[in-house]
Amino acid sequence: VLDIETQRSAEEVGGWANINRMGLALAVAYDVGRQVYRTYYEADASRLLLDLVMADRVVGFNIDRFDLEVLSAYTEWDLERIRTVDMLSIIHRQLGFRVSLAHLAAENLGEAKAGDGLQSLEWWKQGRIDLIEQYCRKDVELTWRLYELGRSQGYLLYRNRDDRVVRVPVRWGKEQRAGEWPVWQ
Repeated sequence: VLDIETQRSAEEVGGWANINRMGLALAVAYDVGRQVYRTYYEADASRLLLDLVMADRVVGFNIDRFDLEVLSAYTEWDLERIRTVDMLSIIHRQLGFRVSLAHLAAENLGEAKAGDGLQSLEWWKQGRIDLIEQYCRKDVELTWRLYELGRSQGYLLYRNRDDRVVRVPVRWGKEQRAGEWPVWQ
């Protein structure tokens, strides 16, 4: 399970078309099989990329459009080789619109995120890597718990525009048969 934080905002790099210029502040990965968290800094980008390529699957929230795009600046590899489960992408395909991790965490787990990306950027400018790491790790924890919840019950909850709680069906992996869930990173 992976989440990354960046050094620069979309505004600072000339817009969302330049995600690969945002720079890696740090990444946190949870190795499900070993039940350990690892933190990777910019100097560790090559090791992170190798670990991601070697993983059976990498679970993330907007991993395909954001996290891997940030990491593309650190390699010549085709990052599509990394086998991902992008929870946001799956939910977006079901609903036709994006739902935030913060919203899903609140509706399904009754928990708030530890901050947001803009706060993380402020911490970067202040040199507070410790706070960025805590925030990023919390996002990884929430992502994994939401993944597991969706996997076990087959849906997640979200609140629609009419303020009604609605189920969104989720199936995180195509290759599994019902009841078969491999251990993924």
